[in-house]
Amino acid sequence: MVNICVLNAGYAQVSQHWEGKGLSSPFARLYYVKEGEGTICTPETKLTMKPGNMYLVPSFMPHSMMCQSGLGFYYLFVYERYGTQSDIFDLYSFPYEVEANQAIDLLFENYCNYYPELTLPYASAEDFYAHPSYREYAIRYAQMDRAQKMQLQGFVWIVASFFMAKAQKIEEMDERLLKVIDYVRENVGKVIETETLANMVCLTKSHLERLFREKLGTSPLQYILRTKIQCAQRLLMTTNYSIHVIAHEVGFDDPSYFIRVFRQKIGFTPQDYRVNLK
Repeated sequence: MVNICVLNAGYAQVSQHWEGKGLSSPFARLYYVKEGEGTICTPETKLTMKPGNMYLVPSFMPHSMMCQSGLGFYYLFVYERYGTQSDIFDLYSFPYEVEANQAIDLLFENYCNYYPELTLPYASAEDFYAHPSYREYAIRYAQMDRAQKMQLQGFVWIVASFFMAKAQKIEEMDERLLKVIDYVRENVGKVIETETLANMVCLTKSHLERLFREKLGTSPLQYILRTKIQCAQRLLMTTNYSIHVIAHEVGFDDPSYFIRVFRQKIGFTPQDYRVNLK
């Protein structure tokens, strides 16, 4: 079972034309449009947001969003804690847009009414990305009792099932590759060498690199770095750990090297990234 945490759920209304460019976040964003129109642009497609449909923006997906005056939508922000399982986006290709129904309408309305503490402290989409500290919401979720977490996760899974119904499984993944992916995610706090991964599944280094490029479009080293940096992004979002501690948590012995790699991949230093999240 994927270890998910619910950050926010609520309703926003656009009062004037608004546009956000170059957006990205370490959590998945889901929108359910009730009225009006907007546009979401990803590297792969341009979507016109229409009433009655839901829209998924996966975590770390760069995108732009344009909202027309009168656009009203529910939102649901969810992030996945790193664990021992493969990322579901490594295994399935999900649609960005699906049609909702009356059940979804009732779910959003009821859950947003039942958990008002998850609503962002404003209703205007113009300020939608000026989010207060995500850490506060992550802590709030962590402090909920088991029953509340089960209810919220049930809500997420029902909504996600609409996207899963139209998802396509990525070409059958080599079991050895899955084993390597699981190992990387489980051991994100360690120094991981490509040779170690290759030996673990009885492959040569060149064979493992070829598998990664064929199935994931990247090298083992770049996948390891991406996983570590994404984990660091979530820690910057949800904890008050120092940069040195976070570097250690994601397997960098040298904090200066961690800062250089983070800036190269994200475009900000870890500290600037944390400030921007606030």
